[in-house]
Amino acid sequence: MNLWSCYSPDYIEAEFNKLKEQVTTVEMWQNVDDYREKFSGFFLEVSSQNCKVQLDEKYRSSYGRINVQNAIFFHYAKRDMLFKKDIFSIENGNIISFKTPTEVKFRDLRVSKRFTYKYQDFKNISFHTDDSEIVHSHILTDVSTTGLSFVVNQKDRNKISKDNKILIVSLTDQNLEEILEARVVYLTPFKLSRESNSELIQIGVEFTSPMDSISYRSISKIVKSKQEKVRGLETSKFNGLNPDEFKRAISVVAQSNKQLALNIRERSEDIDRLRYLTTEMKRTFLLEVNHDLLACAMRMSSKELIFDLLSEVTDSIRDEFLEKLDSSKPASAINKAQDAICKFISEKERSGEIILDPRSYLKIV
Repeated sequence: MNLWSCYSPDYIEAEFNKLKEQVTTVEMWQNVDDYREKFSGFFLEVSSQNCKVQLDEKYRSSYGRINVQNAIFFHYAKRDMLFKKDIFSIENGNIISFKTPTEVKFRDLRVSKRFTYKYQDFKNISFHTDDSEIVHSHILTDVSTTGLSFVVNQKDRNKISKDNKILIVSLTDQNLEEILEARVVYLTPFKLSRESNSELIQIGVEFTSPMDSISYRSISKIVKSKQEKVRGLETSKFNGLNPDEFKRAISVVAQSNKQLALNIRERSEDIDRLRYLTTEMKRTFLLEVNHDLLACAMRMSSKELIFDLLSEVTDSIRDEFLEKLDSSKPASAINKAQDAICKFISEKERSGEIILDPRSYLKIV
């Protein structure tokens, strides 16, 4: 589970208010020696300064066991929201009162992993807005194939707003063959550490079209890293998983059935070899395979595989297959369909009708 730290008071208050309005259960615990005391409750009051959480009635007998000398942790599982309070008080025996936290961790919902820079790295972004030719240069804080963030001083705060379009002319470590268009998606105060405030504003932007790849060098990482674009179809329907989504889906299955998770992982790797089909093999394969079974089997496949498989078919076949693929299936049904598709693939390989090998693209002259 990847978490990111949020320091935006407005965002934190808004998220807490959602929980309060929905009377959502929040889990809590304290670690005392080697024992973890668990509770649950719901937000009773929320403001920019203070919050109150009321414990569930089923924990009435436990009210006296909460120790104000020990830190208490709060966790909302569905959103993977987590924060800690070292200082709090107990009111009326069942209400935990505390100052609204300045830092709350949330699950990272980004599709692409972001590479972060220390402020001392001094990696730069240069851009101009779509209504001006004046080029601004600022310091990068993170980058991925789908977006990035950078910091500006308070005096530059009014020069850019949310949803503004910017045209990026250069990025440190990246080779931009043409101007890169992006849209501002957030502005938030930037903290160099939890203890100190700064006059910096962090601005996050999303690229209009993902970059094919990005290179990453940092003073904290000696080895150069590279991230490739996750290719997917331009559709609102389900069209495959990125690597992080696949890991998450496998871990969910493994919680209840480890062997099933292992089977799905192995079969997914086997089916992934379909990316080596030539155009002619692909046409034959799609004409003969059962599309319902294939769609079910590919609910755990990568975006790249589905992109490769459907990129050269007619619009009608693509739309029909995506409609089938969009229907979610239980893990057991996916694995059963995977077994059937792998059997079908093996038969075609034995007969020589398809060759699933990276070298099948090569023509020997």
